[in-house]
Amino acid sequence: MTDSTLRLRQVCLLAHDLEWTTGVLCAAFDAPVVFRDPRMAAGGNLTNTHIRLGDSFLETVCPSDLAWQRSTTQTRLLERNGDCGYMAIVQVPDVAVASRSMSAQGDSIGIVSGSWNVCPGSPGSGLADVQSGPYVLGEPLPKTPRTVSGVNVQFHPRDFGTLAEIEENWPGQEVFPMNKGTYYPAGNTWQNGVDARPHGGVTTGFAAVEIAPRGVDPIEMCERWMRGLGAGCSIDASQPATLRLAVGQTMRFVEPEPGGRTGVVGVDLWAAPGGPRKFESIDICGVRWTLVDPPAV
Repeated sequence: MTDSTLRLRQVCLLAHDLEWTTGVLCAAFDAPVVFRDPRMAAGGNLTNTHIRLGDSFLETVCPSDLAWQRSTTQTRLLERNGDCGYMAIVQVPDVAVASRSMSAQGDSIGIVSGSWNVCPGSPGSGLADVQSGPYVLGEPLPKTPRTVSGVNVQFHPRDFGTLAEIEENWPGQEVFPMNKGTYYPAGNTWQNGVDARPHGGVTTGFAAVEIAPRGVDPIEMCERWMRGLGAGCSIDASQPATLRLAVGQTMRFVEPEPGGRTGVVGVDLWAAPGGPRKFESIDICGVRWTLVDPPAV
């Protein structure tokens, strides 16, 4: 049985121009910017935006001038691929379990980076006095009354076809739809706009992500993700390169086009109900975005 918390919660893009790309995405998907991570900007190499699609998030990351001088991983990827899909982020029910099983897949490169965050307050109350530190493989998420907490753990693209991240946040991540629980990557004030505007006029959130792995058979890559995420996801024998998550979401794994990009190459979006579709599919930031019918209730 699929675990209801096992969801594709965020997709991350990599772009040369943060403001231009963000403006195009906001206009195309009728969605607001809800967060810019000041701690990322303070690091000197990257800036970002988070756009809210229902209770899921679309992040765009852009290297700084200093990053270009230093020749970072992100600038080298932009030089090779141009603007492109960068990362798929899946919400998991237990990061302690999933971090171990994800680390054991592929070449077992393990954690690329990870951190924990704890802040006094509640979902929507902001991030004043937030504390954070490096995540240690297999540690459980701290859950203390009158706090909000989260853990993010990233894994190497060679093991998962793209930079991969798992997230556990507390409290409230199990609610769907119109989630207003904790979700640290997008800050801790985005929840306050959900009731007034649950979603825009284009999409209610992610239906699928399409990943083209480099040098690994798509079926094998699909099985790696299933073994890594563990109980709660499944593969239909008739579609061996498609992983089923909660609420009708899927992860599809495909062969790269000849000379084409690898990593995140496509995203399906649930079409917003009650109005005409603004487009069927559209290319933005090196990714093909396709509107699909929402699952039957």
